[in-house]
Amino acid sequence: MKLKQIIFFLFLSAVFVLKAEKTDSTHISFNGQITGWEITQLDNSVPWQLAGRFVPTLLGNFTLAPQSKIDFEASLNINGSVNFTGLKYDSVMGQFKPYRIWARYSGQNWEVRAGLQKINFGSAKLFRPLMWFDGMDVRDPLQLSDGVYGALGRYYFPNNANIWLWTLIGNKNPKGYELYGTAQWKPEIGGRYQMPAGPGQIALSTNYRKVQVPNPTSFDLLNEGRIGLDGKWDLGIGLWFESSVTFTDKQNQLIPTVSSIQDAWNVGADYTFGIGNGLGMTVEYFRYHLGQQFLTGGTTVNLIGTMLTYPVSMLDNLSAMVFYVPGPNLAYNYISWSRTYDNWSLYAIGFWNPNVPLTISQTQGKNMFSGKGIQLMVNYNF
Repeated sequence: MKLKQIIFFLFLSAVFVLKAEKTDSTHISFNGQITGWEITQLDNSVPWQLAGRFVPTLLGNFTLAPQSKIDFEASLNINGSVNFTGLKYDSVMGQFKPYRIWARYSGQNWEVRAGLQKINFGSAKLFRPLMWFDGMDVRDPLQLSDGVYGALGRYYFPNNANIWLWTLIGNKNPKGYELYGTAQWKPEIGGRYQMPAGPGQIALSTNYRKVQVPNPTSFDLLNEGRIGLDGKWDLGIGLWFESSVTFTDKQNQLIPTVSSIQDAWNVGADYTFGIGNGLGMTVEYFRYHLGQQFLTGGTTVNLIGTMLTYPVSMLDNLSAMVFYVPGPNLAYNYISWSRTYDNWSLYAIGFWNPNVPLTISQTQGKNMFSGKGIQLMVNYNF
């Protein structure tokens, strides 16, 4: 029996055995998410896609003492898509993999969590220099992202400062803006310290890993260090900045394809105008640089992003996003409507983009958001 089949069998067994168990100190629940969507590109060939996703989730909570507990989450990501051009079938893609498998031991002001989990932090909203371990895309209304295997500890101080420490292992695929994956069984270690700063907060983050770069015969292992600084303040309008600098020690100068410096910078602001039910506006500037020197040389990409949100009613929301790339003068435009019930969510998204893809997160499969088109999505949470 294959590993994925074993995982699925154990997951279902746990659901049927534990779903009904509930006491004063123990609570087990089963829920999940079912999503279906269709994307149509409105060009001459009319490419379109039908797709779906099922994320069953098992949650557990065990109280050990008045101020300590153990909880866990186990979930799967089962998804697939079929691509067409007009009435012609093109390709099919399917995935069956763990989505979250973690357990946490926590007290009044601390927690330790281990397993396949989501680790994300930072102040930015549209373009995230500190997207080190996740791949969330602001254009995704469900904000789903693959997790990482590892252990994370957090401690919260009385003055609202907090410290994070983590070690990751077994994550060989590139994460966030990484160009190369990590040596699978070499530990990746890091931490973050966040503290109050007037009417806001500021934080320093760092991470170290062994980068695995393919060469014609095997792999080169390179040392990589990262440092990030971010802060956010509420001064009537929300203001923030976020930055990340990555240093790669090439050691072997015969690897010209590897850049020594990767730096990313973001500044942003948001404000809610007193128009109707409240018009929210977010603006960010993002600069990404890759090269052999800090800030200069190599390749530089600049992005300016704007997001508008307006709650039409208790159920309906409208939003619009525009991402502009100076230089080539490319504009990526999205407008969406959503309606949310207790368990159901409906989405209609229109896009008007250049044929050059905009990559602001991890992407998989065929790019269906180039050109002009629409996406229809329905989501059910149970």
